[in-house]
Amino acid sequence: MKKEKEERNIHLKEQMMFSELLDRLEKRSKTIYREYDGKEEAAEGFGSLFSDLQEEMKLCEEDSPEKRNPRFDPEPLPKAGELLIEGENLCLLGISESDYRGYMEVEYDASFFKEAFRDEIFLRKLWEGFFQANRAYYSIFNLNSVFLGYCGILNLQAKPWELAIALKLQYQGHGIGPESLLLLMKALKRRTGERVFRGRVDADNEASISMMRKIGGKAHGISEVFLHGEELKAYEKKKDYLVDDRLRELAKEFQVEPRELLGHALEFWVELPE
Repeated sequence: MKKEKEERNIHLKEQMMFSELLDRLEKRSKTIYREYDGKEEAAEGFGSLFSDLQEEMKLCEEDSPEKRNPRFDPEPLPKAGELLIEGENLCLLGISESDYRGYMEVEYDASFFKEAFRDEIFLRKLWEGFFQANRAYYSIFNLNSVFLGYCGILNLQAKPWELAIALKLQYQGHGIGPESLLLLMKALKRRTGERVFRGRVDADNEASISMMRKIGGKAHGISEVFLHGEELKAYEKKKDYLVDDRLRELAKEFQVEPRELLGHALEFWVELPE
């Protein structure tokens, strides 16, 4: 029971990613130690492998190219450091180079492989990823100019736009997440006319599920995240013992088999009034 409880506390997405990482590491371990001289440099090679894998996961979180819309014109959106919107307690500003430290702290806290943060290649790829042309990230500050985290859109070319958010640990659980996302959607609707958004969360991430409900998210099925085909089926079969009453209730709401929640993300859609 204790082992099962510990495993349930690991987000399912991280389990899938870690399983894939171990498989790739096993295949590439000899190459890594041959190309890098010494344990420290071998660790850098491992960090680079993790970096590539994380980038693949980000791409998997976006819709396939054939489903994407024509290139989005970012002109209505604020530039780096410019204000997107100000609320009663928070404000959202376009991501800028001065926010680097805050973003890395958020990512470090959320990562299950912190050794990767010793690798400069990994850090550079991670930071550059926030500035890709099809993404829109905004730094969350309180009205005392304290950096709290970030939120944004994962892919401006894939509609409905998918929401993203991450907060520093000390600011989680205080209502900042829902408030930030509501401000984000309100501002984007006003600037672009978009009023339908989606949020994808792990079935075991109860805090994120609660946040989706607080911003008006409604169940809209499930979607694949990282594993696909036979690998996904094998993973779900292997983790079948993790299905409990809570997952069964979620499965009813999302109209899928409970086992499917082990290898897929929950899809919530938020539709703002016209």
